[in-house]
Amino acid sequence: MENNVKPVHATCYFTVSRNGEFNQILIYDYYDPEGYYAKLLHKPRALRNDLLNITLNMQEFLNEEIIKINNIVAKPKIVNTQLIHKGFKDSPSIAFTIKFKGNLSRGINVFENLSNEEETPYDFETTWIFPLRSRVLETLLRGYVNTYKNIVIINARRGEIVGGYEKIVFRI
Repeated sequence: MENNVKPVHATCYFTVSRNGEFNQILIYDYYDPEGYYAKLLHKPRALRNDLLNITLNMQEFLNEEIIKINNIVAKPKIVNTQLIHKGFKDSPSIAFTIKFKGNLSRGINVFENLSNEEETPYDFETTWIFPLRSRVLETLLRGYVNTYKNIVIINARRGEIVGGYEKIVFRI
């Protein structure tokens, strides 16, 4: 990634299936004053190489996290990385599709994540959607957390401390 390309916002969506599949879409929005990524759209090989490097870096970051589902370690894997432009050459986004799996059982289940604590340099929102008719019973998450039945929405603002130990207890 080019040095003058700066992250300005992130959005993350998790969906959880009854069969234990966790799907995550993680989108980073950037300010790209020189249009670095807009120019790469016309250079497929350079774009592919850049996205490959970004994917490898993000996968390393994910590998540092410890994710447990019902006390069993799950390994997140990036399955797709995509460059998105929303009409302005100075505002690209990069979207990661990430998957991991755990053994869920009927009744109480626990998702845990352990990552390094850090001060977030930009605002971000995360939405978790658990299966229909399931219910989130408990959360231990940083940021402003709003829970409604099977949905958890987390808002974190620039400068807040995020990461560390996180937990979501839910019933299917």
